[in-house]
Amino acid sequence: MDAPMGEPANKDAPITLEKQQPAAPAISAGQDTQDQQQQVVSRKLLVILHGKRIEDDQVRDAIKQIQEEGHEVVVRVTWDSGDVDQFVKEAVELWDSQRYDTLVAGGGDGTLNEMVAALLKHGAPPRISIAQLPMGTANDLASAAGISLAPLDALRLALDPSTIHAIDVALVNGEVFMNLATAGTVSEVSSKGMSDTLKKLLGPAAVAVAGFRQLFITGLRPIKDVKLTLPKTADCKHDSYTADQVSTMSGDLLVLAAGQARQMGRMLNVCPDALLDDGLLDFTLLFGSPGKQAAALASDLLRSGFSRAQGGVQLLRLPWLVAEAGQDLKCNRDGEPSPPANKLVFEVLPRRIQLHLPDSRLLLEGHAAAAAEEAAAAAATTSITSAGGVRAASRR
Repeated sequence: MDAPMGEPANKDAPITLEKQQPAAPAISAGQDTQDQQQQVVSRKLLVILHGKRIEDDQVRDAIKQIQEEGHEVVVRVTWDSGDVDQFVKEAVELWDSQRYDTLVAGGGDGTLNEMVAALLKHGAPPRISIAQLPMGTANDLASAAGISLAPLDALRLALDPSTIHAIDVALVNGEVFMNLATAGTVSEVSSKGMSDTLKKLLGPAAVAVAGFRQLFITGLRPIKDVKLTLPKTADCKHDSYTADQVSTMSGDLLVLAAGQARQMGRMLNVCPDALLDDGLLDFTLLFGSPGKQAAALASDLLRSGFSRAQGGVQLLRLPWLVAEAGQDLKCNRDGEPSPPANKLVFEVLPRRIQLHLPDSRLLLEGHAAAAAEEAAAAAATTSITSAGGVRAASRR
């Protein structure tokens, strides 16, 4: 379970990046390996490792390799609920003496969520960055962001200060999620009911299989009379607005998914266009009756995911959304259930933490570059088509 959320010590603290030292001068062929290692800019990592992963030989070997290269790696292992919060708290309190460059979440999306929640709660210095050593069942965020599942590569990413990016933190009723939060029947999707053997066999597909099982066998059960409140303008706040500043939607809710990132089970793009640093959440909504509409949706999902699904799906991008119902709404954050409530507040804290990422595919920077490439390709296609038309006309 995630630790209770709290406010950072300084909400308005500027984002600052730890700068890498200037490159060392070239080393002559006559110098030995020890001299070369002394030229390495040493970094200090705190790896908070899920207790179930302590026997992983690849992780042990990767940490040993990093240490032999001249970096300091401190490992803390979680055994009980609240351990992540305690380890982060200690790191923050002892920061002046310990000076960890990066905190590494060794586990799944839930471990990363706990780390982020603890950083906010205990007011971590802005220069502390975080990284993920993906070791969960699905590793949805790592997969979507391109973070390597190989422990050595993931740790090398955590050592590189040039890969730090300021990203948003998503909340539902004050609790952190870094990938997806869902409400309604779809929030019951989980691999927890599967045996360890089956989860190991299916790997990251376990969550997706559970999702399709829910869709086809159990079926989507609508939540009656759900009201959604959403802002008309970016400066409208969920806790202080007038009627003319918001719009509402209501009906029987089949699916509500809020995406800070995109994937479920590394197979299903639930929020296909979500970005980590745009200050917004992507929402995928489906209202209606479960019969014909759900069947049409299931067919579309099997073919292409939510990005092209029809079946009444609505895709929205908003800074916040409030869902209210006459009954408790079940909610799931990155595979972990949250306490049911008749009111769910989804919101985002813009660019609140610093995460090591291998590239910009889930960032505004990468989105802009991809859009520019797409526009250039479209222009080239139009040019070729037009030229072909001219040539064809001249042959007549």
